[in-house]
Amino acid sequence: MHAIAETVRAMRDRPGSYRMVGANGGTLSKYSVGIYSTTPRTWRADGSDALRSELESRPVAEAAQAPEGSARIETYTVRHSKSGPIGIIVGRLDADDRRLLANPAEGDDDLLDLLMDGEPIGAQIMVQPHETGNKAALSSARLQDVQ
Repeated sequence: MHAIAETVRAMRDRPGSYRMVGANGGTLSKYSVGIYSTTPRTWRADGSDALRSELESRPVAEAAQAPEGSARIETYTVRHSKSGPIGIIVGRLDADDRRLLANPAEGDDDLLDLLMDGEPIGAQIMVQPHETGNKAALSSARLQDVQ
């Protein structure tokens, strides 16, 4: 709010000017941008209702609660904690295209390195359920160590 208030104050002295304010939210997991102007614009309706209807009409991917086998990475994130980085993978099983959620298997530093420094989208992985959650690895040999 302070940035917006300062932007308004600064713009009052400059008619016709534009300013941008960026902000972080969540635990630095969300970002917002506001573009401000001293020149009023005519209200223009957005198409969010039509977009929402279109998105809601699309099929929802079935989730695999205990995925096993080969898969590919659709998206990912790495959460940094005091105990070290934690990889979180969203992927699809090759066998039936169900969506999965998994973490890199303990000791699979190659997969964690790929998540942190590479481009893992589309990468092939092996997944299997584990008592501490679904685990993923770049090869089935690495998953054997998790057992």
